[in-house]
Amino acid sequence: MNSNKLLTAKAHDWSRQVAKKQARMFFDFFDPASQEKIADVLKEYEQIDFAFYGGTEFAERKMLCVFPKGECVEEKEYAIDVIEFDKNDDITHRDILGALMGIGISREKTGDIVFGSSKAYIYLKENISDYVLTHLQKVANHAVCPIKADRENIVVAEAESKEFHIIVASMRADGIISAAFRLSRSASLQFIKAERVKLNHRLLLKQAKELKEGDLISIRGKGRMQIVEQTGKTRKGNIKLTVKRYV
Repeated sequence: MNSNKLLTAKAHDWSRQVAKKQARMFFDFFDPASQEKIADVLKEYEQIDFAFYGGTEFAERKMLCVFPKGECVEEKEYAIDVIEFDKNDDITHRDILGALMGIGISREKTGDIVFGSSKAYIYLKENISDYVLTHLQKVANHAVCPIKADRENIVVAEAESKEFHIIVASMRADGIISAAFRLSRSASLQFIKAERVKLNHRLLLKQAKELKEGDLISIRGKGRMQIVEQTGKTRKGNIKLTVKRYV
């Protein structure tokens, strides 16, 4: 069973459990694409309702709660902790994910990983926070001393980005990826075929997919970019785009 079918099957099971027990249940963290798939399933069940929350208003990865129709769930009911540690400038999001995997923590148990000016913060399920505090001792060969953070006092640094202009023949994904990431057309195609490219948090499987303003592209190992706006056309009819690369 592929991952999409497995997630759909789980969502049906969760809905039936809550409808039968008439009691709220909390589940793992999910990325935006998975949240959308889960929501499509849960909407089929009239006896239940659901909500996602990730610890902050602007969280990307969120924990799922399913509850009987007519009830509501408050943010404080989500069992989410945040741990923090002093970060070396060299430490990246990927480094932290790798360190967590190294101590046996799966991605589903953690929410967003964000950075302040001198701190790294990991949102995670409350029932694993003590384990992480004890076992997370090194990230990318840097010793770390994690402590539990006060969510009210977290100050997150805005992601660094740079806007620039590109010219493309069309709004096809492969051409825009090639221009924005400064890759050859064949290299951008290889990333897509290797399932390393996501469009708005979902796998991009067709290189000819037409993109639009606001679309977010991420390439595993290369970073993220967003189409800010289409600013016009050249004399030859090519399209001028303003794009933003996150660094």
